[in-house]
Amino acid sequence: MNTRRLTSLTWLPLLLLALAARADIEVGDTFTDPLRSGGKGPGMVAIPDGMFVLGGGQPGQQDLGMIKIQYLIAFSATEITNGQYRQFLVATQSGALKEFAKGQETLPAAGISWDEAEAYVTWLSRETGHYYRLPSASEWEYAARAGTTTFYSWGDDAGSGKANCMTCGSEFSGQFAPVGSFPANAWGLYDMHGNVWEWTKDCIDPNAAPPGNGMPKLFGNCDSRELRGGSARSDAWSIRAGTRAFALRGEHIADVGFRVVREVTD
Repeated sequence: MNTRRLTSLTWLPLLLLALAARADIEVGDTFTDPLRSGGKGPGMVAIPDGMFVLGGGQPGQQDLGMIKIQYLIAFSATEITNGQYRQFLVATQSGALKEFAKGQETLPAAGISWDEAEAYVTWLSRETGHYYRLPSASEWEYAARAGTTTFYSWGDDAGSGKANCMTCGSEFSGQFAPVGSFPANAWGLYDMHGNVWEWTKDCIDPNAAPPGNGMPKLFGNCDSRELRGGSARSDAWSIRAGTRAFALRGEHIADVGFRVVREVTD
């Protein structure tokens, strides 16, 4: 028996399926991937490629902070919820399930360490057969801006009732809101400003710029990782699209959660 040919034939349907999946996803599409253990993954939105300047401003040839996103990527429309994270804990028979908050399924999962978020995306990739990961800090800001150059995706004034933070005129008064409680940005993403801080893939190196192609900065101090977005416990200035923070990857911080991205390959 020609085992090499048999192996090739075995992988061919999977390759064709992957190509078909790529062909079916276009910019602006929303989708969920089925899980092998049952149920569905988080709702995803495919965002357009393009370029932007870290921290805001108009792209130009001499902009040292210009980032070019030249690939198709999908973001989870919301932060990962308690319900979605509990699904992972149950499926992996995690000992953390006993201490994880019961109920409140639509609230963002919070108090999650970077290492735990990484474990979630590894599980999600295995369950769906697609590559999920945490967004790079550049991808995160690009998605949060949704084509804008202002402090917030809706303008330079935080206004009232547009996001969940301590000084945003929110009815939640510093408490987490169910995901999607506030209007989405132009690309269909919710709560990119406020609610919970979100982990990114990036390591910390204040003396080096991130890669210009949008990929994560995987050098420097990788015991700490970059946070974006601010939280319900932040003031309006701290939830700007360009605001950065960082924390130790193993820390459990009460107002820190995450969202995921899926690479949509050619």
